[in-house]
Amino acid sequence: MFHKSSLLFLIICVCGIGSSASFADDFFSKANALYDNGQYKEAVPFYRAAIDEGRYEPFAWFNLGNTLVQLQKNEVALVAYRRTVELLPDFVKAWVLLGDLYFLGDDLGNSIASYKRAIELGEDTDHIHYALGECFWKSGDYTLAQKHYERALYLNPDRMGAWYGLADIYESLNDYEFAIKTLNNAIQQTASAGADAYFTISNYYQSMDSLSKALTAMEDGLLIDPQNVSARRYLAQMYLKANSPWMAIFTIEEGLRYNKEKAVLLVDLGQIYFEQKRYEEAFECFLEAWKLGNSQGRIGAENVGHTWYNAGNQEQAEIIYKRIRERK
Repeated sequence: MFHKSSLLFLIICVCGIGSSASFADDFFSKANALYDNGQYKEAVPFYRAAIDEGRYEPFAWFNLGNTLVQLQKNEVALVAYRRTVELLPDFVKAWVLLGDLYFLGDDLGNSIASYKRAIELGEDTDHIHYALGECFWKSGDYTLAQKHYERALYLNPDRMGAWYGLADIYESLNDYEFAIKTLNNAIQQTASAGADAYFTISNYYQSMDSLSKALTAMEDGLLIDPQNVSARRYLAQMYLKANSPWMAIFTIEEGLRYNKEKAVLLVDLGQIYFEQKRYEEAFECFLEAWKLGNSQGRIGAENVGHTWYNAGNQEQAEIIYKRIRERK
């Protein structure tokens, strides 16, 4: 598939609390100010001081967890969030963040339990339901995964990860028609569906041995993302499979206009020309690719020379070899 797996992003927020002046206020306020300034490492000792003082302990634990996440110390942040919910069992944001961290640590059981607790506390968001869908998907419980993906989409139809999650479920069941229908619904119902949706649909059609429909879907995707080199190369190979080398050539040549990964595309184009026995054009493509730093270009150019030599045309082969030696 061309689409990338969606990742869960932690929802980090600092809960500042106003109060009368005290040492605890000083520690907590100073820590929050440092956090807001992006000085996460400096904020840690002040949060710990506020925890030790005790007055704002649950909130200091929570904000310390946020700070540790920013410092990419997720395992220690887990401890902070667990301590938060021990002190404030109804603090829903802490349960959500616990679920996120458990998920990122691949602890699906605790992740599910944390998210369910957040739902019990009234947190009915697309983030939670999408996350639960991912958890149940990874656990192999497709029924519950589907339930939560659908709830996420009800709350936020633009949640493309949930559309892909539903399509992945159908793909796993070899029900490619429903997988395609799911992504077509996404394309029709949300503006966030991009080229990757078409590329994935194309992949499903190929799994159904429907090459013509796969070609159409891939072309539609490239209309949206014409500079996607991987998809363009894939489309060219599909045209070759469909016995349409001229369309394969056209597809690669169109990609060259964008001057992106040009050497790779030139090697592909040279190979197509080579297979069509258009050796002069193949050589020019291979040589240009080599000049751009692609070592496969030189190999392709040498193969052109070898082809002339094996065909008995030593004069033409020597011309090729000379140009390779001089790299021009």
